Amino acid sequence: MTSVGIFLGKYVITRKLTGFLFRYSNPILEQKILGINFKNPIGLSAGFDKNANLTNILPEVGFGFAELGSITGEYCDGNPKPRLWRLKKSKSLVVYYGLKNDGCKIISKRLQNKKFKIPIGISVAKTNCKETVETEKAIVDYFKAYPFLFYGY
Repeated sequence: MTSVGIFLGKYVITRKLTGFLFRYSNPILEQKILGINFKNPIGLSAGFDKNANLTNILPEVGFGFAELGSITGEYCDGNPKPRLWRLKKSKSLVVYYGLKNDGCKIISKRLQNKKFKIPIGISVAKTNCKETVETEKAIVDYFKAYPFLFYGY
C-alpha cells in the first residue's frame, strides 16, 4: 500500500512533481504553536506510516505534520490475518493490525540524519508479544524504544 509513496519520495523529481500536483499553501493556514511552525493544520496520525518510510513524500501531498508509528521496542509481525473485518449489524469495522512494524532500532537508523520539512511526532507502543503482557515487562519494552526516537526538529 505504501510502495507508491516510497517510490515517489525517493527521487527529487518525483517529489517535486507530486508537490506541484497536490500541495496547497496558504499563509492563513500557517500557525506557530509552542515554537513549532505548522504550514497547515492537516496532519497524518499514527498507524499509516508505521515504519517511517514516507517522511519524504508526506509534505508533498499536503500534510502539515505527521505522527509516525506506532513504533515498538522490537520488530513485530502484527496480529494474524484477517486484520480487518466488518460488523454488518452495527455498521462498523474492527481493526486488528497489532502494531506491525520494523522495531525501534531499524526505524531509528532510517530516520537518522533526515531533515524533515514538517513537524514529526513518533508514537511509541509496547511490542505486541506474549513476553510483554505483564505490566513491568511492558514498561521495560516502552523504555527500550524511547531513547532511539529522539530527533530534533
